[in-house]
Amino acid sequence: MGYKYLLFDSDRTLLDFDKSMRSAIRNTLTKYGFNVTDEVIDFYDAWNNSLWQQFERGEITKADLVYTRFVVMCTRYGIPYPGKGKIETDYIVELGKGHDLLPNALEVVKTLSEDHKCYIITNGFIDVQTPRFEKSGLKPYITDIFISEQIGAEKPSVRFFDEVLKRIGNPDKKEILVIGDSMTADIQGGYLSGIDTVLISKKVPEGFGYSPTYTIPEIKDLLGILKGGN
Repeated sequence: MGYKYLLFDSDRTLLDFDKSMRSAIRNTLTKYGFNVTDEVIDFYDAWNNSLWQQFERGEITKADLVYTRFVVMCTRYGIPYPGKGKIETDYIVELGKGHDLLPNALEVVKTLSEDHKCYIITNGFIDVQTPRFEKSGLKPYITDIFISEQIGAEKPSVRFFDEVLKRIGNPDKKEILVIGDSMTADIQGGYLSGIDTVLISKKVPEGFGYSPTYTIPEIKDLLGILKGGN
């Protein structure tokens, strides 16, 4: 049975999150008096990724993630914390402006949308993901976008995927393919829900109790899986 329903992760799968993040964090921190060097941005990136991984493992809440990261940044670099919600809101606004796509993402989605139903599934925030999606050029080729804040659950939970499947008409799971870059969110989520997965990565990460159905180095290689017969 061929795949008919494609569930794409957003950041680092279709959208160039790293480019958007670096621009947004530079603009935001500069506004609050930081001397924004590459070291500052690199520290934020590593710290933010660590928090997202903790969130995906269920160790912290989304509120913990949002409000912890800038308190730590201010403490580390000796900048007075401006008060809960101020720097956080400014960062969300800045991040929502970044809508650059990764290489080949638009062409791949456009091609696959001709004979597949394409969706986006993301743990991102509504205020970030909605404007980025609207400006990215993907909208004509995406049937719907499912954001965890709207769903009421996050990847990799089965509850998130069950709700997504319900909203797309509960097709046979053998017809569904999850495509993403995260072992802890996308691949684990598909595994727990009994759905095949594609990991976009230069190498297969080790140390997990599950593995992707397919691993490809770049999104353009998805065409080989879906157009070459399965």
